[in-house]
Amino acid sequence: THDGAAAIKSGGAFWCKMGANEMTIMQAVLVVVVCIVPNILVVVVLSDVGAGLKLYNALAPTNMSLSGDAAICLATLSITLLYVVDWFEWKSRVGKVVALVVPVALMTAGAFLKARKYPWAPLLFTLFLVPVVLGVLRSSLLKDTRRSQFYKCVALGTAIAASGVFVAWILWMVPGDHLWNRATKDDLSSRSGNIYRYVHPDMELDYVTHCHPELKNLTGYGTEKVKGIISACSVAANIWFLVWLAPFIAVICDGIVSIFCMMQGHKLHAADGSVVVRALKQFLLGVTFLLFGMYGTVSFTSLSLNATIMAFFCAALTTLVVWAFIEIGTQSIVGLAHASPFAKHLSAAWRSDWVRAIAVGSANVFIPIYFLLNRMNQMVRNARHGETRKYTAQAEKLLKEIEDWNWVGILNKVAILAEMFFTLQVGVSKVTYIFLSWLSRQLAAVNFGLVCVLVFCIGFVMFMLPPVPGIPVYVFSGIVIADQGDRKLGGNGFIWGILIAIGVAFINKLAACNGQYAIGYFLGGKTKVQQLIKVDSVPTRAIESIVKRPGFDPAKVAILIGGPDWPTSVGCGMVKVNVVQMTLGTMPVLFLMAPCVLAGAFIARQGAGGPDSIFPMLTNLSLVVATVTQAAAGLTAGAYILKEIQAQGEELAKYRPEHAAVAELTRKEEHSNRLYEQVTKWDNLNLMDKCMVISMAAALEFSCFLFVMAAEACFRPFSVDKDIDAPWEEGGLNGDPTSIVLFPVGSFALGLFAFGVVLHVVHSKTMGCRHREALKNNPPPALSPNAV
Repeated sequence: THDGAAAIKSGGAFWCKMGANEMTIMQAVLVVVVCIVPNILVVVVLSDVGAGLKLYNALAPTNMSLSGDAAICLATLSITLLYVVDWFEWKSRVGKVVALVVPVALMTAGAFLKARKYPWAPLLFTLFLVPVVLGVLRSSLLKDTRRSQFYKCVALGTAIAASGVFVAWILWMVPGDHLWNRATKDDLSSRSGNIYRYVHPDMELDYVTHCHPELKNLTGYGTEKVKGIISACSVAANIWFLVWLAPFIAVICDGIVSIFCMMQGHKLHAADGSVVVRALKQFLLGVTFLLFGMYGTVSFTSLSLNATIMAFFCAALTTLVVWAFIEIGTQSIVGLAHASPFAKHLSAAWRSDWVRAIAVGSANVFIPIYFLLNRMNQMVRNARHGETRKYTAQAEKLLKEIEDWNWVGILNKVAILAEMFFTLQVGVSKVTYIFLSWLSRQLAAVNFGLVCVLVFCIGFVMFMLPPVPGIPVYVFSGIVIADQGDRKLGGNGFIWGILIAIGVAFINKLAACNGQYAIGYFLGGKTKVQQLIKVDSVPTRAIESIVKRPGFDPAKVAILIGGPDWPTSVGCGMVKVNVVQMTLGTMPVLFLMAPCVLAGAFIARQGAGGPDSIFPMLTNLSLVVATVTQAAAGLTAGAYILKEIQAQGEELAKYRPEHAAVAELTRKEEHSNRLYEQVTKWDNLNLMDKCMVISMAAALEFSCFLFVMAAEACFRPFSVDKDIDAPWEEGGLNGDPTSIVLFPVGSFALGLFAFGVVLHVVHSKTMGCRHREALKNNPPPALSPNAV
């Protein structure tokens, strides 16, 4: 216990050490400047407030992109070389700085030179300067500064930067008549001549002739040529839209960093006062926020916007995982279980295969690359210092730790996470877009009252399907009912349509919660089902304790409206929550669903009002609000669950007679589970099995990478308000829903995903057969009468 407490206090990582020195005024100014300068660059250099469009026009020629490829390759090689020759151990600070100038300059040049092909690259590179430079300062000049003061200063600096950028953007946009409308679009496109000149690989484009939504004329071009022109127009439009939106993206990123650092600067109450416990809580809350943010991106009815936001959430999740391993470390977790019952639960969560699967999925190919480069680095050290090691001390420490991991289980969970991502973000969402688009056209000629009834019935059926989240149902209600109200209810029909759509979606949600509750209620009596949801575990009991509270308890409301629709309501039925109290606690979902319904209504208005209206911007704003609200609700729910575990952990862990059957079933299965772990242990697999597991995880993860990072090459642009029968140049699918998948990248990604799923099924069946054979040869021992 003493060693464990020492491990916790030491932190296990250099950032986790508290530091004793007060931050000086000059250090604080330096931190604030580091936060502000990249934001100034975004506004002045990369946005239309400054010279952003001129920069992108200048970087549009093809030779610029090729030069960017060369610069990035040289930068990567130079960084690799510096690592191999042990740059970190150089004694000369001047030499280290001089050596670092070349790769930094090459990487900067590469990020900007690739601006036409990857328009987000300069923006992402510039914004990432903030955490990178702050990390360098924290590990060098500010390593002895108090941790809380450092994070508070960063929070202040990013808050100042976000406020300044937002005010500048609003002052430029509103008085300067730069709102997102047809005039602004035409102005941006008219100043993007060089972008249109080089965006298509085979021909120069003209915005009015080839891309304008009303004036373009693509007659005389073949089908494949039209596809290429539409795709190129979309790329060009994304560039000048990003230039217009860049300040707002900076504000969002600064805001997230500011909130996160404020959480780091202020103590979260922990019984043992450990910085590790606080960091673990913040890590778990951060993961919760990002996962619910990904869940909320289903509300985006545009495939390209959906993929863009998803890419930002994935990048943020990867950054959070890297921060957690640096900030928390692994050694500090060793003794954490001895500190307090709550710390024990946090330690178990950190060391679970699911968290490790997230880490492995985030790092993926960089894991073997790291060990390869580290081996080369140690070879240099061996030659210089006469050492005989294979890897550096840090790498050996990491390798020793991960050698004991349950790699088969972790890679299986990586596969499951990839399959869940595909189901939610690719399979269900794309199919839902197409289905709702078709349905809205079918309901156009139906009586308004009947339309409301049909929307309710269809929404209820969709709610009852486990993979379908509620957000697309809310958006669909707004699209159909608001549009029909505008057509059939007179002068204020649009407003009445919105109000009715909110009412229908609200009643639909409550009815679906009760339907899902009924499913859980009747399934909850089965011992195996109770075991699957772990009714005897502390986290499940904490959730049960919260949702059984009467009235509008904040924690209860956060879980009921912030959790995933189907699992939350079905889980309430399984643990026999009072159905009236559950329905009452779900009612505040009105504030979460209203932005989604508004977004659907604005989409419908956009289609009827033409491209000159403000409704496109209102649509995107409503969708952003819906996503942030969903993520914030999930974050709040996670915080309340952790608080309940911390406060009532010992009581929740006590034996309960009503869970005796579950405990007995778990005990009976212990022998079977131990055999399965032995059968699937990495060392017990043959070469074919290992290749299958690695190929399975690699295929599934790489396919999901393509779905996010190459979304526009995988799927044709399509949104709920478009007509399936409309031609491709008008945003439709030319009457063929399957044409939403683009060849060859989309077809390849889908094929790769199917291949991974097949390998997953074959692997699971193979391990299952071996497990049954092992059980046959090693039956469970008979229980003695006393044990019974």
